[in-house]
Amino acid sequence: MRLVRRFAVLLALAPCVCASALAASTVRLPGAMCPGGDAIFDDGYESRVVPHDPSGGSGGAYPGNVTRTIGVPGVGTRSYYLHVPPGYTPTQASPLLLALRGQSLPTATAAQQVRTDWTTWADSKGFLVLAPVGNSTQGGWGANGDIEEISAALDDVQAAYNIERSRIYLWGFSAGAHYGHALALNNATYFAAYGVSAGSLEQYTCTDSGNPPPACASFLGAVQPKIPIDIHLGNSDPLYTQYGAGDDPQRFEDAGWIRGRDLYFTLFGGGHTYTVTHLGQIWNHICPFALGP
Repeated sequence: MRLVRRFAVLLALAPCVCASALAASTVRLPGAMCPGGDAIFDDGYESRVVPHDPSGGSGGAYPGNVTRTIGVPGVGTRSYYLHVPPGYTPTQASPLLLALRGQSLPTATAAQQVRTDWTTWADSKGFLVLAPVGNSTQGGWGANGDIEEISAALDDVQAAYNIERSRIYLWGFSAGAHYGHALALNNATYFAAYGVSAGSLEQYTCTDSGNPPPACASFLGAVQPKIPIDIHLGNSDPLYTQYGAGDDPQRFEDAGWIRGRDLYFTLFGGGHTYTVTHLGQIWNHICPFALGP
């Protein structure tokens, strides 16, 4: 499952990843698999498909925080940060969350911080967290080698751990959220669902201005399946007050997403930030989804 470049956008290249074996549609899991999720769909009256696509990996250290070293084509040796929950066992495939840090230096410290911030939820809900570092000298995302590095890290974790490939999720903060929009939307048959904190479609993925990158309406309209998304945005964040990120939920709705079903939007009191509580809310909204046949 290698990531490749797909098309040019304003700042860099939007990534694309090859589809998983089960990646044809988005399905909602039984409520018991994601306690605390959407109660509307946890009533037991609707049958639920439970996709199963284990990577079958083994040999990785567990549980706890792990630093793994990988070779990245065209880049060299890189490290990424992983958290494995205490309930992990190689005999049972577990979900995986790819967590993209915000723009910050040193990038390795920022990657470790997002891993730490997700640890409480990973331990209580039973999923692994993968936090790559990236290659930008300015601390952002989209530099040469980022796609290759993320791809290599995803391949490595699936080889070393038993990952449920129908339940690979993504989350990003700030620059990681801008980049995460592009990564997830270009790979809706790879990621089961995703969340963004303090992110904006127009900062990286698409635009309504008529100049590259592609127009949001046409770009979002072509995304299939309609990958579920959670958006958390502060009401005093400049992205909301000045740069139009508050229009993103409507952009998704106009393109076929349904609020409360596969689109969740939380406008909270605060600025360009997130809290661990927000992360739990995001997990509760993306956890009930998987990729199915």
